[in-house]
Amino acid sequence: MNNILRLVGRKTAFATPAVLMFSLLSGCASNDDNPDTQPAPRPEVNNQISVKKVWSESVGDGVEGYYSRLKPASGYGKLFVADREGEVAALELDSGDSVWEVDVRKPDGSWLNWFGINLAPAARVSGMVASYEHVYVGTENGQIIALDEKTGEEKWRADVEGEVLAPAIAEDGKVIVNLGSGKTTALDAKDGKEIWTSVSDVPSLTLRGVSTPAYTQGGVFVGSAGGKVITYNAKNGQLAWDLAIAKPKGATELARIVDIDATPLISGFNLYALSAGGSLSMVDIRNARVAWTREYRGYQNMYMYTGTLILSDDHSVVYAVDSRNGVEKWANTKLRNRRLTGAAVLDGYVIVGDFEGYIYFLDMANGEIKYSTQLSSDELLAQAEIVEDIAYIQTRDGKVYALRITQDDSE
Repeated sequence: MNNILRLVGRKTAFATPAVLMFSLLSGCASNDDNPDTQPAPRPEVNNQISVKKVWSESVGDGVEGYYSRLKPASGYGKLFVADREGEVAALELDSGDSVWEVDVRKPDGSWLNWFGINLAPAARVSGMVASYEHVYVGTENGQIIALDEKTGEEKWRADVEGEVLAPAIAEDGKVIVNLGSGKTTALDAKDGKEIWTSVSDVPSLTLRGVSTPAYTQGGVFVGSAGGKVITYNAKNGQLAWDLAIAKPKGATELARIVDIDATPLISGFNLYALSAGGSLSMVDIRNARVAWTREYRGYQNMYMYTGTLILSDDHSVVYAVDSRNGVEKWANTKLRNRRLTGAAVLDGYVIVGDFEGYIYFLDMANGEIKYSTQLSSDELLAQAEIVEDIAYIQTRDGKVYALRITQDDSE
C-alpha cells in the first residue's frame, strides 16, 4: 500500500477522485498478496570503509510530512539549505557554521512581526540553485525568489505560471524553470523580468513532479510529463525539436504515465533521459535521434560518473549502465522496494538513502554495499549534494549531514 499511496500523493490536480480511489483500492489489495511489492529486509552490512561525519546542523523543520525532494545547493564556498516553510540558510561548507539565515515568506502584517514571529502561510520551498552571485529559490506557490549569496538579502521576487516542483537552472544570463503546469519560463537573472515562456501539453494524470532543465550550447532541454524531451532556444524560447522517449501504453490513465521527472543528463553531444514509462534513452542532440534505448523505469535523478550512468528504478533496484552503449554493468537488488533516493557518487561509491533513514555506500565497481548507517528515523527523500570529497545529505526533518570517506575507523 505504501507504494501506491506515494504515487497518489504525487499526482497533480488533474487526477479525478474516481481514478485515484480505484488506484488506491487495487493497490492495497495487490500489495497484501504480492510479495514483489514489499520492501526487502534491510540488508546486514559489514562495513568495509570508514565514513566520518564532518559536521551536522539543523535548518528549520525540513519538509515535514510532505513528499518533496528538496535538497541543498552549493556555491561560493557555501551550502544553501532550506525548509519547506520558507527558512533559507547559508552554511560554511567545511564547518557548517551559519553565514546567514532568512525567512522568504512575506510578513503577515500582524503585531507579532515585531517579535520576529511570522504566521504567514508556508512558502513551500521546492528547490534552489546558486549562480550569478545569487541563490534562486523556487516555491510550489509559483514564485522564484533571488537572494544575495553573501547576505541573504532579497533582490527580487517573480511570480510564474505554475508550481515550481524542481530546482531551476541559471544559464545564459537567465533563470530557467520547468513548471508543473507544463510551461517552461526564462527570467532575467538580474531583475526577474520574464524573457520568454513556452508551453507543452500535460496529460490528465501525471506524477507530481517535474525535471530540472538541462542546458548546453544555447539549448534548454526539458523532460515533459508526456514522455518527451523538448528543446528550446535559450535566447527566445522557440521550439528547436521534441522527441518522444516513451509513449503512453495501456487502457487506463495510470498505466499510461510516462513522465520524465529525472533531470536529463548531458555529456558532450549526448543526452540521457529516463522515463517513468519504462525507457532509458541516449539522444544525439545534434540531430534529435535516439542512439539507444533500454527498458528501465524510474523518476529519481540519475548520476553520471566516469562514463557510467547510475540510477535507481521505480522498484529501488540500483543499476550501473555504460553510457556509450546502454550495456548494464551491474544491478543491486538487495534494496528492492525500499523507496530509495536518487543516486550520487562520492569517491567511487554510490550513495542512496531509504525509507527507514538508512544510507548505503555501494562500490562503483560491482554494486556491492560497503557501508551503511542510519541517519534518521524518518524517510530520506533527497539526493545527496556532492562537493569535492564531501557528501551533504538533508533529512526529512531538516537536519543536514556532511560525510566524508576516510582511511581510519572513526566515524
